[in-house]
Amino acid sequence: MIIALKTIMDFHHKRTQAHIDCLNYFAGLLGYHFPEHDNDKNSGQMQTGYAYINYANYHPDFKISNARTELYREMHAEHHRMQSHHIEHYTSASDITDITLIEMVCDWHSANFEQNHVIHNPSSTSVRDFFDTIMQHKMNWSEKQIALIYEVIDFLSIYANYDDIMAIWRPLLSL
Repeated sequence: MIIALKTIMDFHHKRTQAHIDCLNYFAGLLGYHFPEHDNDKNSGQMQTGYAYINYANYHPDFKISNARTELYREMHAEHHRMQSHHIEHYTSASDITDITLIEMVCDWHSANFEQNHVIHNPSSTSVRDFFDTIMQHKMNWSEKQIALIYEVIDFLSIYANYDDIMAIWRPLLSL
């Protein structure tokens, strides 16, 4: 299947914006807004690395070459190292501010919603499950940080509205 580069890039921009809008939906419930979130994904090699994988996640018949898959892996690792809302950016959990921790949890919520309810390819059943099984073991979190993470997860689980969130993602399903 041959797809025009413009189609793939346009889709990537819309998908990335949906992720950012979804993250900011969750952040807004908490009184925050993160306008710079994932700003690196729309330029250069980062954009190319993410564009093809984003398109393929929504179009299962679209096949990605091994070279594009490898570029995605490299850019994904680079994004995680360079962006403060990913734990790979840190050598110590004590360097993570509460605001950044809130952005992280909102990011997890956005990714989890997309995986579970939009592309139907879940890596975890819930954000709490994701934290408990994966993220909790990647850092030496303080008791205060763990309490904040659980507080934010619980708050968002209670106050988030499925229909409002789905309205953010639904336009992508027709592209």
